[in-house]
Amino acid sequence: MVAAMEERMDRRIARLALARFRVDGFVGTSIADLAGALGVSKAAIYYHYRSKDTLLHRLIDPLLDAIDAGIGDHTTPARTPRQLLDAYLAVLLAHRDVVPLIATDVAVLNHPSIGPRLRAQNQQLRTLLTGPDASVAARLRAEAALGAIWRPLIAEPPLDLTDRAHQHTLVDAAVAALRPSRSSPDRRLVAAAQSARTPSGRR
Repeated sequence: MVAAMEERMDRRIARLALARFRVDGFVGTSIADLAGALGVSKAAIYYHYRSKDTLLHRLIDPLLDAIDAGIGDHTTPARTPRQLLDAYLAVLLAHRDVVPLIATDVAVLNHPSIGPRLRAQNQQLRTLLTGPDASVAARLRAEAALGAIWRPLIAEPPLDLTDRAHQHTLVDAAVAALRPSRSSPDRRLVAAAQSARTPSGRR
């Protein structure tokens, strides 16, 4: 009975912390704020979480672990970019309540242990989408594709992504971002730019 009550308090603290972090930011929320909102002492919070950092990791690590597992499942050449993006979206949707905190809180993005891990995951995802020796244009398209997956998850008001058809639409948009544009630069503009760079084109 006691163990069950402690587990419930653990979840209550985590839920409240996530809500407060999303509104007031990680830096702007204190343990005293959480204790006051729950009507308990700070010692009661520290009983479950030895620091605010520990609490942040309790919220963020399950998502990062799931992304790592998803990346590991898609390292074989047989996996297509669409399969990777579809699986990535599924992971983000399973942890959707945490995604806005990672995407918008500068303190979380720059956290000494969370920030580097996020950047490494992003780099690995880009490499899986483009290959290790991709051009700058290909890397830009991969970044746009990942943004196409992330951005709708943090839109306000929230977008309904429970419908599988809506999820397909989102992945379609991300896959489209990976395709090179069929349009070519205006040859007249290119010629003018080249002429301006040559000695004969200078005035």
